[in-house]
Amino acid sequence: MPAADGMAARFGRYTMRATLDRVNPPKVIATDLDRTLLRTDGSTSARTRAALDLAMERGVHVIAVTARPIRWLDRLAPAFGRLPHVIASNGAACYDLAAALAYDLRPFEAATLPELLAAMRTALPAARFALETPTGMLREPEYVLSPFDMDEDDPGRRVVGFEEMAGSLAGAPLLKIVVADRERHSAAMFAEALPAVGTLAHLTYSTHRGLLELGPPAVTKASTLAAWCAARGIDAADVVAFGDMPNDVPMLRWAGRSWAVANADEQVKAAASGITASNDEDGVARVVEEFFLS
Repeated sequence: MPAADGMAARFGRYTMRATLDRVNPPKVIATDLDRTLLRTDGSTSARTRAALDLAMERGVHVIAVTARPIRWLDRLAPAFGRLPHVIASNGAACYDLAAALAYDLRPFEAATLPELLAAMRTALPAARFALETPTGMLREPEYVLSPFDMDEDDPGRRVVGFEEMAGSLAGAPLLKIVVADRERHSAAMFAEALPAVGTLAHLTYSTHRGLLELGPPAVTKASTLAAWCAARGIDAADVVAFGDMPNDVPMLRWAGRSWAVANADEQVKAAASGITASNDEDGVARVVEEFFLS
């Protein structure tokens, strides 16, 4: 049976356009987390943990490539059998999960921040802002916290007025700006904000629930993943990537082979080499197993 037909048989209604070449398996597996690798409840199945462990046993680098800030990463440890590398904040930082160590930070230039914040406020006057640093968050009083942020005793989170934001970083590297208007759809906010951003930042989103994310110019999941791989002599052709939302598109296009999960946005499916099962159906594990299990 030809490889493509075999994949169609194994995965039923899912379109597997990417080539599964067991003779040349990937050297890197790069996967988004929320709604891609992680199930809806934020956990991983035993099947997913076993598939990633098998890949690492075969010498493959497993990298979680996420929009999550650094302060949300240590809680990921139970989701993995063995601890992978992490690229966080849409590419603005790398993180060693086992050592709890951030490295290769790619922050905003502080001088551009006042202009960028003012432009975004004009474009989205009803939205509220938060700034992510390696150690915490600065947010406006009306900024609605994520469920991940409901620990009111978090010493890394401070409330400041909008006018004070740019001057409140005290020299801390700014990795990401989050813009929230929870009553809206992220795609509509994106369309309104994009002209205001210009070349001051990279604008994207990783959820539909009224949230935009701004990173430093030209910093994406793809740019940092490419640099991480280049430092280890690994080409894009040797990378397999998985994702579900627009912030994953640059990474899926850069990787030699890529899959969108079945629950991904349509634009993400169009950017990927193939489509696998959903995050709740172990879509990432299914593809990894095909590479390493006969």
